[in-house]
Amino acid sequence: MSFMNQMSKSILYASIVLNGILLMVLAGVVPFLLYLSVIINLVLIWFSIKCIKNINDIEEDMDDIMSKTDDFTEHLENVHEMEMFYGDETLQSMIEHSKQLINDYIDLQAKYFDVDVTIEEDEYDTIETEEETPTQAQE
Repeated sequence: MSFMNQMSKSILYASIVLNGILLMVLAGVVPFLLYLSVIINLVLIWFSIKCIKNINDIEEDMDDIMSKTDDFTEHLENVHEMEMFYGDETLQSMIEHSKQLINDYIDLQAKYFDVDVTIEEDEYDTIETEEETPTQAQE
């Protein structure tokens, strides 16, 4: 199948070049330049469509990675809230690291893609701030 595909591409390219030469010989330089302009515009339109599809694929992949990381963070928080692991510093640092990763993904999406970023106050962050405030007041 690849050989046939390569062959059809070669025939198409040869046809474009030969038709351009024939047009220039029969009609002159100005119609040839018009023909060349149309060919170049068609190639640029094809390239633009290909780039837009590629960008959309990247955006979808980025959304998938972000949702998987968010699911991981929720799972890690659920494990951290279990009685056996409650207060474990290693799990706590993993939760903070996964939240930082999600924030980095959000920053990348806001930078490169047209997305609306909403900031949600996390329940854990509120509790942590309330715990830090009395300690700071005693100092």
